[in-house]
Amino acid sequence: MTMTTRRTTDRVRSGVEAALAGKGIFIALAVILVVAAVLAPNFYAQVNIANTLRRASILGLLTIGQFLVLTVRGVDLSVAAMVGVTAVAITTSGNIAIGLLIALGIAGAVGAANSWLVVRRSVPAFVATFGTALVLEGGKLLWTRGALSAESPAPLVDLARASLGPVPLPVILWIVATVAAVAWTQRTVSGRRFVLSGANPRMTRLSGIGVGGKVWLAFTLAAVLAVLSGALLVGFSGYVDQNVGAGMELDSITAALLGGARFKGAEGSFVAAMGGVLVLGAMSTLIVVLGFPPQIQDVAKGVVLILALTLHWPRRR
Repeated sequence: MTMTTRRTTDRVRSGVEAALAGKGIFIALAVILVVAAVLAPNFYAQVNIANTLRRASILGLLTIGQFLVLTVRGVDLSVAAMVGVTAVAITTSGNIAIGLLIALGIAGAVGAANSWLVVRRSVPAFVATFGTALVLEGGKLLWTRGALSAESPAPLVDLARASLGPVPLPVILWIVATVAAVAWTQRTVSGRRFVLSGANPRMTRLSGIGVGGKVWLAFTLAAVLAVLSGALLVGFSGYVDQNVGAGMELDSITAALLGGARFKGAEGSFVAAMGGVLVLGAMSTLIVVLGFPPQIQDVAKGVVLILALTLHWPRRR
């Protein structure tokens, strides 16, 4: 192959990769939907679509927070525990508003603790947030004596299962939150500085912009969004037990990575992350409709994530 031919091939390959960047996850979603139409037409039953979108919106709100943390080169393993704490606060306080205020107060403390450990004490985010997750889980067990079992408050059930026309209300909240995140990071000075702090922390500091405040904001928003996600999950499930929220931290990381986020910060997009959430949601529903064991979902998620990262890595390298 001549040098000219090689350069032409490289340009064509780069052009194709650039065109597919951020769109590959939606191609994967389209493939899943086509497979569902062929193998499991019941997938498109109204109740299945509505429930899939509701579950996706709950995970989607959590993923926005996770994406923000990944943008500043962190990761948050405490969000699922925060979802569980929210469920406990709501169902044991006797009042939804008081329960939410308690959960938001804890979320503020968790965000501050995570950012302090990461910024001031230079603890890796993985270790810091794993520690706070253990504290939250331990506190939840102490409060409930390891035997949480309660019906969800009726107002939350009505909220989580409500619709505006054909669109479930949680989906609308998810879309609004995503639009707000995109507008902030792309259209405002503070948002651009937030992204810059993850793209190049050293340059950000040399520019006189504090990085610590951005990390605190990311972890705090992630915890607050976990509270909102937890409240909707309580309403959607209709029943709360000790395992509420379990595994959602890994699902949110997976969805964010499918959306192009990377641990080195400032990559991917919130819209692509929405695609990642929808892929996981559609895949889970398809597995259930086809009658496969629920455990297959974890295998499928792992395969999809590995394939996505494998296809993405050569382009980034």
